[in-house]
Amino acid sequence: MPRSRLHHVILALLLGLAAATAGRSAVAAAAPEIPLEARAERPVAPVTAGACSPAAPGTCGQVRVEAGGMLADDAGRWTMRGVQFFLPRFGINGKTLWDHNYAAALADGTLAYWLDKAHGYLRANMLRVYVDLPHRAQDGTIVIPTSAAMLYDFALNANARGMRLGLVLHNSADWAMTPERADWIGGMLDYFIARGGLPMIAYVNADNEINNYCANAGKDCFDGDQQRDAQAYVDGAIGWVAQLRSVVEARAPQLLVTAGISTEMIDADQTRAAFNFFRPDSQGRTLAALVDFLSPHNFSGGAAGIIADLRYAGYQGAVVLEEFGFPTDPYPRDAAWTEGLPTCWLDPLQTLCAPSAPFFIETNLRAIRTNGYAGGSVWMVADMHEKDTQFACTDPSKTFDLWTGLFAIGGTYCDGGTISRAFGQPKSTAFRVCVAYSGSIPLCTVGTPVKYSVLLPVVVETRPP
Repeated sequence: MPRSRLHHVILALLLGLAAATAGRSAVAAAAPEIPLEARAERPVAPVTAGACSPAAPGTCGQVRVEAGGMLADDAGRWTMRGVQFFLPRFGINGKTLWDHNYAAALADGTLAYWLDKAHGYLRANMLRVYVDLPHRAQDGTIVIPTSAAMLYDFALNANARGMRLGLVLHNSADWAMTPERADWIGGMLDYFIARGGLPMIAYVNADNEINNYCANAGKDCFDGDQQRDAQAYVDGAIGWVAQLRSVVEARAPQLLVTAGISTEMIDADQTRAAFNFFRPDSQGRTLAALVDFLSPHNFSGGAAGIIADLRYAGYQGAVVLEEFGFPTDPYPRDAAWTEGLPTCWLDPLQTLCAPSAPFFIETNLRAIRTNGYAGGSVWMVADMHEKDTQFACTDPSKTFDLWTGLFAIGGTYCDGGTISRAFGQPKSTAFRVCVAYSGSIPLCTVGTPVKYSVLLPVVVETRPP
């Protein structure tokens, strides 16, 4: 052996951030067209019986709840890595999946482009989508915005990219399970089942935010006070979930059902919103007893406290943070609505990053990873074109939701708010989600100001004089 040898192994991660571009105008140029190379539709893999492949999750059986409060499929533990999916030109609603809108987006490549962003960059394994149920027009005609055939085609396109669907089927205080609604839900499930495609649906959400439709000055609709008795609202909401659950169970008892609760409404009865899952209706039924897993929503970094409340109440089942996210604009109206300083991309929990969008995103992502959640679904894939007006940065009628996308789309952004503005460019929030969902910084640097390099190991030999 040599008289002395010292081995130095040096592995360095050099992470540099380009400085934020200063002095940008509030109104940028119109969003460019989707690049031609992105327009080619990815081949759609049929759902066939056989070996389970997570790359095509429809082959891996139904998502189910397992012991310990987690989700699983035939490949084993299935942690939800979801993203809310709207196409930017259709807004925050169910219009993305209206048949004619879907067909147009399929034809012009925008559907493929944003699906590839969801899985190719974010590494999502689930798309949460709004689906508008049938309704009667004033002339009595039944209007069906979304057909089962279209929804199945969308599921195939998602499945080909490694993603299941989470279907949000209701988003209002209209608690009537009409025959046309029940028929559509049953028919849609039959359509998927007949083609072996039900495993492409991860779950059905009976209502988006079931405590959020009473127009009571922002107060939690499950809360009663001296001015309002909430019991009638609670009865209607829980009754709706029970009816929808019955419709689903009649066709597909193996399909998971949940319901969302906003945890950020104004508290009117000194009871935190997480406990709404256990508030009984007049028949003694609760949301927690009717659904397969709980779906709280939180945007302000409160995920750790929410699941602590649920466990304190004795609930040991699966919990999913079904909505979380944060806007990066319009900055002048709130100092927290910003991508933050360049260093916040890599270390968003440092003091100088609070408050900012990456800080709140990362706080909830950390809670999902470390506090026993079965996963989550981030809001939302891209900003909305509805934001693109001349005075949007100071217009109080423009809701911050329009800038809550993970990817920019060009158009109107505000000085001090969104730095990443090019069409399809990941924001700092997308970067944090990508790192959390993929577990890899290098995979997430593409299209961002984050620079990543590795110095190869160096061996240094030292000898005594």
